[in-house]
Amino acid sequence: MATKSILIVDDAAETRIFLKGIINSLGFAHFEAKSGIDALKILNDHMIDLVILDVLMPNFDGYQTLEFINKLKQKQEIKVVFLTGKKGELDQAKIDELKPDDLIHKTVEIQVLKTKLKKLLDGSIPPTKPPIATPAATQTQATAATVSTQSPATPKAATPSPAQAAPKPAAPPGTAPAESKLDLAAKITNMPIELDIKIIKLTQSGITFSAKLQFKEGAQLSIDCQKAAAALKKTGELNVKVLKCVPEGDLYIVNTQHA
Repeated sequence: MATKSILIVDDAAETRIFLKGIINSLGFAHFEAKSGIDALKILNDHMIDLVILDVLMPNFDGYQTLEFINKLKQKQEIKVVFLTGKKGELDQAKIDELKPDDLIHKTVEIQVLKTKLKKLLDGSIPPTKPPIATPAATQTQATAATVSTQSPATPKAATPSPAQAAPKPAAPPGTAPAESKLDLAAKITNMPIELDIKIIKLTQSGITFSAKLQFKEGAQLSIDCQKAAAALKKTGELNVKVLKCVPEGDLYIVNTQHA
């Protein structure tokens, strides 16, 4: 029988080291990831039986990661255990929606943790039901996240009056005007799972799009959108580099330049 494999996903090195020791003592194989994005890449390349997933991680948290893991579950069986170090700071609505197989706290006793992992992989008993988060704590987390990630809006350039504005030359056929407002469906394809985005601005120097996920500055992305490529007189996918990513409501606005 092939050795079962466990993927540890946590941004804290000390937690990964602790869990690696537990997994090695049980005789299971292990993989490590410092972020949700790294975890998805590993899941795309390896057969993983169980994921121990930190809930509260920067940029790409456990909720977002599990959302994509649930899509992978359509092709392979993957069990997911949420790991949290802060009791009460859980979004119960998200937990009910995403349905992790179990939830454990970082203060769990070693023997209890070993038993949980073995039983989840063996499938001998049903996983315990994750605890219910208190509404007050959930609201506190949401408020804190808003405060910590909110960036000041970029000031808009003043619009000249009709008398001051010089007539703009017509754009060549097939070229998107620099200030055109768009709503083009597109996909980012160089990720483990294709990500849907909306292109809202298209110029010869770069692309601005909205997405549900946050992207780091400097990230290289491949965007698949035939209409956008045709407007820029290019073929195939558009390669861009992230310049800035700012939150706007439930979405992120991402400014990029062509790579």
